[in-house]
Amino acid sequence: MSPILANIYLHYSLDLWFTRVFQKGCYGQSRMIRYADDFVVCFGREADAIRFRQALNERLSIFGLEISPEKTKTIEFGPLAEAKAKRRGGKAATFDFLGFTHYCSRSRNGRKFRMKRITSSKKFTAKIRMFRDWLKANRTLPADQLMEKVASKLRGHFAYYGVTDNSKGISRFANEVRRLLHKWLNRRSQRGSMNWEKFNLFLKKYPLPRPRIMVNLFASS
Repeated sequence: MSPILANIYLHYSLDLWFTRVFQKGCYGQSRMIRYADDFVVCFGREADAIRFRQALNERLSIFGLEISPEKTKTIEFGPLAEAKAKRRGGKAATFDFLGFTHYCSRSRNGRKFRMKRITSSKKFTAKIRMFRDWLKANRTLPADQLMEKVASKLRGHFAYYGVTDNSKGISRFANEVRRLLHKWLNRRSQRGSMNWEKFNLFLKKYPLPRPRIMVNLFASS
């Protein structure tokens, strides 16, 4: 219920205020992207971003809400930020949103700026931990049932994280799942006889879905 209640409450306390009040006073372009209680606000002018940060605190306090200081930051992001960072010999700042780390990059031919995404390290670690705990609790299931559930979990992960530019993120997850699967299958086999050769034969009998991009976020590169 929490995401539903957050959507209803923040629609009136935040969304409408932003579009009907604050946005009208901005000097440049602005946009807010929100999912439940997690949101990112983009501004074309730094002055608008600074003013928003202060106004946001005042607005939310009216409704007994406050932002999390450790999860909130104001950064430069985009083609200009990328160019500035290169001149300083560094990289532009990144931000995490909905399980992805968003970063400044370029299109495949290098000519156009493109924001890219990869599974955030925090979310990746959490997902691996969840799978490890599940596998530890269910490793005694019959092989066909176990592998059916593992395949289902991988398909679910690819369906969410398999977006443009995140091939590396989902491939890394699939490799870690196979590593953990081999580890626990080897533990339950007699005398630890499930070596990598036998494990690969096992995967031929019970194949797992391969990581692939499921969602194309760009019409063209």
